[in-house]
Amino acid sequence: MSPGLQLTVVDRLLRDVMVSELPFGGKSMLFAGDFRQILPVVRRGTRTDIVMSSIKENGLWSVMERFNLVQNMRAGNDADFASWLLRLGNGQLPAVDGVPDTVQIPREMVCDVADLIDFVYPQHMSLANVEEFARRVIVCPTNEECGDVNGDVLERVDGREMTYTGVDTMMADEADEVANFPTEFLNALVPDGLPPFRLKLKVGCIVMCDNSSHIAHDPRVMWSS
Repeated sequence: MSPGLQLTVVDRLLRDVMVSELPFGGKSMLFAGDFRQILPVVRRGTRTDIVMSSIKENGLWSVMERFNLVQNMRAGNDADFASWLLRLGNGQLPAVDGVPDTVQIPREMVCDVADLIDFVYPQHMSLANVEEFARRVIVCPTNEECGDVNGDVLERVDGREMTYTGVDTMMADEADEVANFPTEFLNALVPDGLPPFRLKLKVGCIVMCDNSSHIAHDPRVMWSS
């Protein structure tokens, strides 16, 4: 869901383009979403920051006409699961041992990671069946868990494993500044948009490359084998 600030930007732009003081320059706008599931993302934001950034806290919310959907199309064949989701979204589930913002997930709704990997990927993968597993993906809540899953899946790919390490040399204007960044610290960093210091690959692995200009043309971003 888009944060409220984006609505303000679009509203001002359309008012200028249409030379009108009506909301969004008089253009009809359609927004869809569920506040219980897809709140805006605020980097390192608190719960209050996230709520305040939603479109419900924006001044344009008062001029919107709201329509509520009443049928769960995704969980229509599982009434118990649909009911549990509604109670979860409405904050009606009891807390675990009195701890705020915690809920007990039913055991039948929890899947073991190993079983999930078995369900998504075959036991053996290679160039012969790359088209079969290349379109499959497991979504993880954190990058750390994603790395663990990638490691388990990599073991199923046939072939010799190769490890590629990044350049861990610190560049600074002052020589004394280099001492503040030991090699162990540099090797532990996992910056957004960059692979880990030790990147393990096999022939047939699916690799996503970031070719954005700030990476491709930065001479400090180098990788060696």
